[in-house]
Amino acid sequence: MRKIKRIAALMTALMMISSAGCSSGSKDDSGSEKETAAQTGETAAADTEAEEPETKEPRSIKLMCMGDSITDGFWLPGGYRITLEQLLKDNDLIEYVDFVGRKKVGDLDDNECEGYTGYAIDPASPADTIDGSRMGLSKMAGPALEANQPDVILLMIGTNDILSQYKLDEAGDRLGSLVDICLDGLSEDGKLYVATIPVMDATDNTYIPAEYFTVETMDGFVADYNEKVKAVVEERANAGKSIELADVNSVLTKEDLYDGVHPNEEGYKKLGEFWYGIVSDHITNY
Repeated sequence: MRKIKRIAALMTALMMISSAGCSSGSKDDSGSEKETAAQTGETAAADTEAEEPETKEPRSIKLMCMGDSITDGFWLPGGYRITLEQLLKDNDLIEYVDFVGRKKVGDLDDNECEGYTGYAIDPASPADTIDGSRMGLSKMAGPALEANQPDVILLMIGTNDILSQYKLDEAGDRLGSLVDICLDGLSEDGKLYVATIPVMDATDNTYIPAEYFTVETMDGFVADYNEKVKAVVEERANAGKSIELADVNSVLTKEDLYDGVHPNEEGYKKLGEFWYGIVSDHITNY
């Protein structure tokens, strides 16, 4: 009996020793877990700090606004460029943008551009139009580019080709040739943005003769030409050229027109905001 009691006492002692060892191990494990967690936190913090994006200064560009009277401004000298310049100022980006061109039009601090009222894509003779001869932007582009070597071109042309009904089936080919001239004249890292043309309202006959255009035919001419614009841009973009479509037609409605062709003040403001989005993104995201 005494032997049994001694065995029981021995087993109890062994159990107490084992329990104490486990308890001590738990404390060590807990301490180790806390230390590991702290190290993990420090590593995560270091990784987060390392992953913070580098702050880059906007890149400086020479910006050429090129086109017809809508770029020039016509009834509102400066046109969309007034709003574009003001937004660049308001957002502290104006110091990075130098407007370039051989013309000075509009009440802007920097009013240089390549906007020519009445111009079509190519020169047109009276025999080929319904309203007389047209001067062509393609003849102006080469010298303008050589003189300024822009980093960014905002090109919008084609409205007068439609108003003259000048060989509209060939308008895409003419635009393609002008686009190639612009691409060749860009700076090394430059980019060309080619715009669709805005809507036109054939119910206003200030510049749209009723005998040649109805609302339906005018809408059709604009839509067909803009499809040609998109095809020209897509073909060159697929070939690796630095070119992008600027869908101006999606920005304006007929209510934004001054005389059926040119934007009114609100229309020019919308155009300026549209181009600001493109220009500001170009100089800040690269």
